[in-house]
Amino acid sequence: MGKFSHTVKNMVRPTLTDVARHANVAVSTASKALNKTGRISAETRRRVLEAASELGYEKTTSKAQFHSGLVGLITSDMNGRFALPLLMGAESSLGASNHAALLMVSRGETSLEKSHINQLAAQGIDGLIVVGESTNPRAPLNPSITLDLPVIYAYAPSKNPHDCSVTCDNVRAGYAAIEYLLSGGKRRIAIIGGGENIVATGDRIRGARMAFKAHGMAPLDVISDNWSEDWGEMAAHSLLHRFPKLDAFYCLSDAIARGAVRGVQDTGRHVPSEVAVIGHDNLDVFATDSRPALTTFDNNLGVVGKTAAQLLLDAMHGHPHHGTTLVGCPLIARETTPRHAVDRITINTTNTRP
Repeated sequence: MGKFSHTVKNMVRPTLTDVARHANVAVSTASKALNKTGRISAETRRRVLEAASELGYEKTTSKAQFHSGLVGLITSDMNGRFALPLLMGAESSLGASNHAALLMVSRGETSLEKSHINQLAAQGIDGLIVVGESTNPRAPLNPSITLDLPVIYAYAPSKNPHDCSVTCDNVRAGYAAIEYLLSGGKRRIAIIGGGENIVATGDRIRGARMAFKAHGMAPLDVISDNWSEDWGEMAAHSLLHRFPKLDAFYCLSDAIARGAVRGVQDTGRHVPSEVAVIGHDNLDVFATDSRPALTTFDNNLGVVGKTAAQLLLDAMHGHPHHGTTLVGCPLIARETTPRHAVDRITINTTNTRP
């Protein structure tokens, strides 16, 4: 008899009042936590959600359900070089859906990132975009931190393939760089990379090697050290000394490329007629301030942000995406490569991998 009574009791659907009592909060507070409305602490919201989960509470959906209209954006990029263009792209999508973004900087510190998420959750945000300062994959956020918020990882993808991430297609950028140099008549090409612990280095080199292989060729050499102008200049000097007939450098950043241009000029050679140079990042401080101005790939961060926001809006409306969306990087032709028929290469932005 006791067992039967217990079974019947467990079949009773828990109510909002049950959740509030279990979490030791007012019913109104429980409602705010479950519907992400009003300003309550992240700890209270977490306690209510845990109570709802333990009781098996299922929230009834309604077309009249309220949302805050706010989206959180957390970045580890302290100088805004990557985060700000990405935020501008995200806002173009969010604004069309009457959402606004709240930006916070975590400085790459896990504890600060968690604190910021708590603060944003207390504001009742509808979703979260997490932005990295490089394309190195990052550890996913613990679900206990994000509560039930939809999360999109931008620029730095999540290591969890089930998560939804958006980043640059550096492999195809590397491929396009070599294709562009070859189409301009360059044949003796060397690659100068940055830090080997950066995933972008390996991705761009891998793409470049694929292009060489497609043409039955190979680079004169591939050398990597750091991302500085001084390294680019030193590397250019060394490679030109070893390969006097070298006619092009593919540099994996604009800083390296500007240094390489200086190194070429120091040897008395002309850029681009004798030695062409391609960079990557399209940062004004290097690309357009260089003399001559750099031909380079743009990371397309505005599109990364816009795509991340669109995917987040889908998730917020009950249609989550999974896997990594790769955004193409257009090549911007300037003065460090000879002008020829193909003066702009754009990589498709619709590639998605599981």
